[in-house]
Amino acid sequence: MHHVGHKFHEVFQLKPGSYTDLPAAKISEMMKSVSLDNAPTQSLLSVVNGILEESVERRNGELPHRVACLLRKVSQEIERRISTQAEHLRTQNNLFKVREEKYQSRIRVLEALASGTREESEIIASQLQHLRRTEKSKEEEKKVDVDVIRLTKEQEDNDIKIAALKQELETTKKANEVLCLQLEAEAKGAEEELKQVSQEYEHRLEELRTKVNELEASSDSKYQKWNKKNYQLQTALNFHCNSMQKLKSSWESIKQDVMKGKKVYAEECNQLGMNLKSLVHAAENYQVVLAENRKLFNEVQELKGNIRVYCRIRPFLPGQKEKQSIVEHIGESDLHVANPSKQGKDALKSFKFNKVFSPASTQVDVYSDIQPFIRSVLDGYNVCIFAYGQTGSGKTYTMWSNWSIR
Repeated sequence: MHHVGHKFHEVFQLKPGSYTDLPAAKISEMMKSVSLDNAPTQSLLSVVNGILEESVERRNGELPHRVACLLRKVSQEIERRISTQAEHLRTQNNLFKVREEKYQSRIRVLEALASGTREESEIIASQLQHLRRTEKSKEEEKKVDVDVIRLTKEQEDNDIKIAALKQELETTKKANEVLCLQLEAEAKGAEEELKQVSQEYEHRLEELRTKVNELEASSDSKYQKWNKKNYQLQTALNFHCNSMQKLKSSWESIKQDVMKGKKVYAEECNQLGMNLKSLVHAAENYQVVLAENRKLFNEVQELKGNIRVYCRIRPFLPGQKEKQSIVEHIGESDLHVANPSKQGKDALKSFKFNKVFSPASTQVDVYSDIQPFIRSVLDGYNVCIFAYGQTGSGKTYTMWSNWSIR
């Protein structure tokens, strides 16, 4: 008994939110009939309220199966105790009624007996008077006196018994009334408490039903989603399996191709080795020819002249008139310029250059004529290129402008 009470004491000391954390073994031990029978009713109500508060505080309202079983078992035990107490009250009330009827019956009997004794006394007194009137013997008179005394004493005793029984009946009735009032108050309190607990249970049960419906709807939705996802995964798995089979077949084919390619590669490597030998020999001869070609190229450049002079004529800018031009003739390597301020031979001047670029010449044309000097630079020779002319004649444009600008 002490061990069971200690177990329930541990449960009642739990904080809210701890019932779902109880081990299944402890809950099973608490659900045994011996444990519930020995637990106080107030403690059982505390367990019910704690579990219900915990179910409300939980986000999803879901209770573990073992905790729900414990709640159902404790509720049944509370209902059984209330029903037993009500039955006990009805039995006690019936017992009090039976005892009251018994006392009332005894009182009626004693009152009837007392009434009979009075009548008998009156008869004897009448007989005594009659005997006295008839002057009977003194012995009969004494006998009658003795009977009168006896009957009078019996009547007094009966009166005392009746008074005692009435007093006892009154005391018992008052005690019964007090006990009945107390039992009725307890029954009314238990009934009110049962009604309140029942209303709370119905309210909590309605909330739990609502949450169960929501969870069922959510579970159905999740089940459909999982089925759809499972179908998609199964389809993807089948697709990947087919792809794996195709890849396996392709891998076998590629493996065969690789084996063939490896064989061909080995043959080509052998052939390439033979070709490389001939290329190495040709490269050695090429270096000799290249050195000779470089030497001949630079000799040709020296024969053309180490100092070369080019002339580039800037075209008219927008807004300028072509009639202002003093250039009379533009040749491949010569240029004739007219001087309006002079007459005769001095009016026309002729200039010779290695190359003359007309206004229509582009940067590409200029670079194509300068390209041999770039090659000489790469060959290790010193080359200097500079532009000379008046301001605005196009020196920077010729030296720095890209090919996209004409």
